[in-house]
Amino acid sequence: RIRTRGVRSLMLRSVSRSVARIAPSSGTYRTLALKSGQWVRNKDDLHTETKLVHAGVDPDPITGAILTPVYQSTTYVQESVDEYLAKGYSYSRTNNPTVTVLENKIAELEGGYGAACFSTGMAATIAVITSTMQAGDHCVITNCSYGGTNRACRTLFTDMGMEFDFIDFTELANIEAHLKPNTKPGHPRSGRLPRSSHLRSRGR
Repeated sequence: RIRTRGVRSLMLRSVSRSVARIAPSSGTYRTLALKSGQWVRNKDDLHTETKLVHAGVDPDPITGAILTPVYQSTTYVQESVDEYLAKGYSYSRTNNPTVTVLENKIAELEGGYGAACFSTGMAATIAVITSTMQAGDHCVITNCSYGGTNRACRTLFTDMGMEFDFIDFTELANIEAHLKPNTKPGHPRSGRLPRSSHLRSRGR
């Protein structure tokens, strides 16, 4: 007598790996069977768990590797001056294929237009402020902001002619009361864990 339970279990596991879960608007789930080597192209309707795996990721066109490698190269070959950055990369400090995949994945998961990843929180903070504000602009920031953010705003950016109000972010009315015609997006990032004074929405 031949025992097939183990073989059947192995086959089921194999099939499950080649199936993408789809979540249509009805809320029920259906599956999309893929052939070996076929890749998910339309990822808009995929279930969240599937997006966590497949979003922003495509197999390597040369090796066929599914997972994105960690590119450690600092510089990238350019065909010519005229075709500079034709492949999208020049120097890893400004752009890196591994980081690009991470940014694409985050943007897709969040339903955003794009994303920018940084190695530190302060790098992200400085980038946001310098790209959205200029001399004469005003910004509201939580009064329990991270120390580095607080110091940068009170010294570096204030000296550049920017204005900041550090206020309690737990009440929406308080934030609205501090808005001015020249106010740019607020900054709720807190350095206090686990308790923070971020705005809490009523009814949640």
